[in-house]
Amino acid sequence: MNIVQACRDPHLFGPWFGRKDSFATWFAFLAALFALPMDEGQLSIFQRHTGRTAPPDAPSDEAWLIVGRRGGKSFMMALVAVYVACFRTYRQYLAPGERATILVIAADRKQARVVFRYVNGLLTGVPLLRKLLVGPPRAESFDLTNGVTIEIGTASFRSTRGYSFAAVIGDEVAFWRTGDDSANPDVEILAAVRPGLATIPGSLLLCASSPYARRGALYDAYRRYWGNDAAPLVWKASTREMNPSLPQRVVDEAMERDAASAKAEYLAEWRDDIEAFVRLDVVERCIRTDLQARP
Repeated sequence: MNIVQACRDPHLFGPWFGRKDSFATWFAFLAALFALPMDEGQLSIFQRHTGRTAPPDAPSDEAWLIVGRRGGKSFMMALVAVYVACFRTYRQYLAPGERATILVIAADRKQARVVFRYVNGLLTGVPLLRKLLVGPPRAESFDLTNGVTIEIGTASFRSTRGYSFAAVIGDEVAFWRTGDDSANPDVEILAAVRPGLATIPGSLLLCASSPYARRGALYDAYRRYWGNDAAPLVWKASTREMNPSLPQRVVDEAMERDAASAKAEYLAEWRDDIEAFVRLDVVERCIRTDLQARP
């Protein structure tokens, strides 16, 4: 059973999708993420939010989700985490006594618990999945009978080493510290988890956030991959495109209070009012990329 079928099944995730029409854009994203067949409507949605022409022909092993606040990112990341934990098997890739880990990372544990609570609700709220739990849920992890553990972690390149990862879920990565202001820069954290992901074929790195400054791992992924059919998946959408149930007045009132902030928070646009001196896109237009050496 693929993830979209599981979302429509009344015995699995179906009860969380009462108004399925309001999740149409999310279903198109899930189809892209797992390389599922798309109808014409989903293909049009996919092309609009990825800048690509052709849908993926294989499930993504890396994806970046740039969506405004209240767009439903945290719930969908929890859904993906539970799906890859419960509907796949990894024992053939593990040493005796080793467990496959689904790690949810945020700037701190308090933020990571937002996704973790959704995971708890999905696991304990579905009787078929509840049977997979080994003992009662703990504060920061779930052990499953299939050899998988779902746990939360902090944005640290030291504490994320040594695992065999079936998936790593990065929450609000635009607000992780960058190299200029942290001992745990975002690029180092992602570099630390990649070897653990390489252990298990078909593992997934999924990073999601509302956008912020034009720097850091999220912006770098957008700059390099958006619109590139051969690159990791990058999906960019405003809040109401992903969650049309959010009242338009919420966005309008935010725009009236602070347009620069609201464009990032709800329209998923990068902020250009917080550059240190000159906007990054201005600097990039002054750089020649076709020159290998100067005399």
